[in-house]
Amino acid sequence: MGVVSAVLADSSSEPVANLLRTAPELPSWAPYVAVGFGALAGAAFAARRGFDIIGVLGLAIAQGMGGLLLKDILLQTGTPEVLENGWYLIISVGAGLLGFFFAGLMARAVQSALIIDALSLGLLCAIGTNDALIVKLGWVPSMFIGVMTAVGGLILRDIMAGRAPEVLRPGIYVAFAAMVGSFVFVVVFKVLEANNIDGYHWAQLITVVVVASIRMASVHFGWVTHEPTDFSDRVWDYWRKKVPSPQEDTGPITQMFDRKDL
Repeated sequence: MGVVSAVLADSSSEPVANLLRTAPELPSWAPYVAVGFGALAGAAFAARRGFDIIGVLGLAIAQGMGGLLLKDILLQTGTPEVLENGWYLIISVGAGLLGFFFAGLMARAVQSALIIDALSLGLLCAIGTNDALIVKLGWVPSMFIGVMTAVGGLILRDIMAGRAPEVLRPGIYVAFAAMVGSFVFVVVFKVLEANNIDGYHWAQLITVVVVASIRMASVHFGWVTHEPTDFSDRVWDYWRKKVPSPQEDTGPITQMFDRKDL
């Protein structure tokens, strides 16, 4: 924080200070793209697994709107925004219909549009974390809300489809990328706000870039999370070597009872 304050106070750094105060804004339609892409992926997922029209539309809405819906429910800020603004439902239903009639084509489109998937994940993460900070939640709860906003749709889709949530199983970075992104958002937001700079837009932009980069690098380089490693046997073996068993006790009492002249 001191570095930022010094930059703002230094008159020779006025261009840098002006740049920090001029916060870049993502387009207002970006959340609609994120919801639409998620709904399209959910519809293709359902259609290729034999769901009927209601199932396809349900999973499309779940994956597209689930994260934002879950965020507002957890924050208890009134009627969820995705229900007050009818465009979210219209976009999700439209994506669901496309997925129902063109499942194969939509599935290939979703797989090839990795950049949109990665950017959507980062945007939802930033939206959730910011809304949590607005209602005065702490760092850790705000990070939790950010992660749930980013992956809540995927979790809800898999639960409705009757399978273990994919984001909770070993695989390509999704929830992990969102967790890193929510931490980055909180740090950037707090640092800039402490120096009277609009922290939201800078934090949003940086978070989207960080999350998208981690997500795409994970796919490109094959970075994955792994199953738990059980160290129980190693700890037990170490403990058994350090602590003698009762049969191996060589203390004074044992030596007394072992004397032959008693």
